[in-house]
Amino acid sequence: MFQGLNIIDFQKKFVDSESCYRYLMDFKWGNKFTCRRCKGNRWISGRTYYYRRCQECRYDESVTSHTLFHDMKIPMLKAFHLLFRLSTKKKGMSSVELASETGVQQRTAWLFKSKVQMAMKKANKSKLTKEVVIDETLIGGSVEGSYGRKHDKKQITVVATEKLADGRTGNMEMRHVPRFTYKCMGSAVEDMVDKNATVYADDFPTNRAISARRTNTKLIRSKGSNFFDEIHKQIMTFKMWLTGIHHQCSGEHLSKYQAEYVFRFNRRNQRKWIFENLIRAAFLTEPCPYQKTIRLCERNT
Repeated sequence: MFQGLNIIDFQKKFVDSESCYRYLMDFKWGNKFTCRRCKGNRWISGRTYYYRRCQECRYDESVTSHTLFHDMKIPMLKAFHLLFRLSTKKKGMSSVELASETGVQQRTAWLFKSKVQMAMKKANKSKLTKEVVIDETLIGGSVEGSYGRKHDKKQITVVATEKLADGRTGNMEMRHVPRFTYKCMGSAVEDMVDKNATVYADDFPTNRAISARRTNTKLIRSKGSNFFDEIHKQIMTFKMWLTGIHHQCSGEHLSKYQAEYVFRFNRRNQRKWIFENLIRAAFLTEPCPYQKTIRLCERNT
C-alpha cells in the first residue's frame, strides 16, 4: 500500500494506468477472492489483467466494479492523481486547479471531485464522543436588512466539535439543515454525536428543546463567555477555506464540501495514510453517475 505525501514517490509508484490497476487489485483482492454471485473462492484470469473470473459460475468481475471507479471515463492514472491531490493537499483544491494540473476539463474534474466527496462523506461515520460542543452558523454573504438568526438565502450549518482535556479540538462534524427548528437541529445532533456524550450548547430556545429530550446536555450563555471561542475559530476556518479555495458554494452542494473538510480535518494527524484511506472509501462507495450524484446532492439539502 502507498503511504506518504511526497509527489515524487507517488509518481515513481504510479507510472501508468496499469500500475494503478495493479494497486487496486492488491487492495481489493490481495491473495484472496470471493465471487460476488456464488461466493466461490477459486478464480482464473478474466477478460483483461484486472478482471478475475470465478471458476464455479464463470462470473467475470472487474477490479473497479461496484466501486466509485466503475465505468469511469478518464484514465485511471489521472483519477489517481486527482485522488492524491484531493487527499494530501492540506487545503484541498478547486475543480479549476484540479483540471489544470491533471489535464482534464473543469466539468470532468468537478464531477469526479463530487464523487470523491460522496466517498468522503461515507467515510465520516464515526460519531463524536465524550465532551462535545455544538454551535450553528450561517453560510453566505451578507443580506441587507437581515440580522441575527434570520437566514433568508443563507445556508444553516450545525457544527459539533470534540473538546479535549487540554482545551484543543478533537474531531468535528458538520450538517447542513434547512431551518432553525428542533426537528432539524435535534436530528443533526443525534446524527453527529454519540448518545452517551456530554453536549454543550448555547442557551437558545432550540437548544433548550434538545436539552429537554437529551439529559446529558448543558446550556451555557455565550454572551460574555469564552467557552465557545475554540468552536468559533473552527467555524471561521471552515468559512475561510470555503471562500478562499472554492470562492462560492450553492446550497445543494454544501454538504459535499462539509464532508470534504471534515474528512481531512479529522485525519490531520494521520496524513501519511490519508490517500490509502480515501482509496478504501472509494471501494465502499457504489457507482455514482452524474444524474445520481445530482440527486444525492439535492437530497442532502
